[in-house]
Amino acid sequence: MKFDLTSTRNVTACAAVGRILAQRALADDIHDTVYTPRKGDKLEGKLQIVLQSIIDNGVNVKVKLKQRKTKKASHLPPHHMVLH
Repeated sequence: MKFDLTSTRNVTACAAVGRILAQRALADDIHDTVYTPRKGDKLEGKLQIVLQSIIDNGVNVKVKLKQRKTKKASHLPPHHMVLH
C-alpha cells in the first residue's frame, strides 16, 4: 500500500489507512469497535483522520475516554463529615 502513496504522512495516506482497516474489519464481520486512547494521545491530526476514515467506511467506532480520578475534598475520614 505504501508504494501506491506519494507520502505516508499526509491526509490521503491517513484516510487510506483508515479505509483499509475498515475493509479488513468488515471482512472479519467486525462492525463495532471501541478505541481507548493511550495516555497522552489526542484525537486530532492524523489519528482523527484515520478514525474518521474507519467510521466513513462502515465501522462504528466508540471512543472511550478514561475519567481522571478526583482527589477527596477533605482529609478527614467520612464519619467526621458534617452534612447541613
